[in-house]
Amino acid sequence: MTRLYTYYGKIGRFRSWLAGRSRESLGSWGEWTALGCFRRKGWELVARNWSTRSGEIDLIFYDREVLVFVEVKTRMESGLYPAEKNFSPRKFEKMEALAWNFLERFELGGTPVRFDLAAVETPDRREFKLRHYQGLGD
Repeated sequence: MTRLYTYYGKIGRFRSWLAGRSRESLGSWGEWTALGCFRRKGWELVARNWSTRSGEIDLIFYDREVLVFVEVKTRMESGLYPAEKNFSPRKFEKMEALAWNFLERFELGGTPVRFDLAAVETPDRREFKLRHYQGLGD
């Protein structure tokens, strides 16, 4: 059963100043924002932007003993549709295949896993709303 959690926040002054002056993409900004939220929850970062020829997983964490694979979708708040609408069943299948590849490559076969989606929306890269869908495919 998928659970939905919503977080609201503001980026610190220095980080928002830096975001306004850098060429960092909106997607990368959203990944850093999600990473910060999950780290504050006590999750341990395993990898960021782990990739193979088949694709990429945005974030991989340990939430206690569970290995969590997270896809991050980011949109400006004024967009026509919410960020999570861009996450299709095909994208989920690809994410699953990449996760099994990760588990095999690092010999983590018996590790419990979970698939999550983080949908980040921002009006100005200073404030954000993050919708966390926990347990996709359950």
